Amino acid sequence: MTVLVTCGPSSEPIDRVRSLTNFSTGELGAILCESLCQAGFKVICLRSRTATFPIDEQKIKMLPFRTNADLSAVFQKVAREQKIVALFHTAALCDYRVSEVSTLEGKLLDAGKIGTGYGPITMTLQPTEKIIAHLRAWFPTTKLVGWKYEVDGTKMESCSKASHQIEKYQLDASVANGPAVGEGFEVMGLNGSLGFYDSKKALAAFLAQWVKSS
Repeated sequence: MTVLVTCGPSSEPIDRVRSLTNFSTGELGAILCESLCQAGFKVICLRSRTATFPIDEQKIKMLPFRTNADLSAVFQKVAREQKIVALFHTAALCDYRVSEVSTLEGKLLDAGKIGTGYGPITMTLQPTEKIIAHLRAWFPTTKLVGWKYEVDGTKMESCSKASHQIEKYQLDASVANGPAVGEGFEVMGLNGSLGFYDSKKALAAFLAQWVKSS
């Protein structure tokens, strides 16, 4: 049985040497890959090229991506070629991409490297397409697990958003975490909470067994 895990931060280019990204290291995805492997699954990891947490490539197949569009293309290729039992979307994707960069005077910049000689610059950001919105169409029979990382608000509000994510994107579960949740992870299912796990290893062990027993 083959499972799919996305891992690490995406990045969106500003110019040819700079990008928008986030602080994700890919640690959670790497731990989950290892746990799934130990549970007997064949694991394919869609891993960001900028993820820093190590993964054993002898045991886990790696498919790299950099931008959200890269990940979308890899997803669709895998969907055409593989039967996937479960998909764990742990990657931290960019919510915005750079549509244009300009000087304060309005001159558009398209240099390979935007130097300081231009002075202050303005970047116009556009929301990126929600890849999670396409997962059910690409993987109609796969067990889908999303993540809801929240910085602001309360644990209850974060869990509510995770439940809304399940309903909106036709997922089977969603993991609420982040500063709003506190230390640990609340796993929300179709009918409410599936449990609270106080570490990444505990969460990964639960998810591996949850898929195996379902």
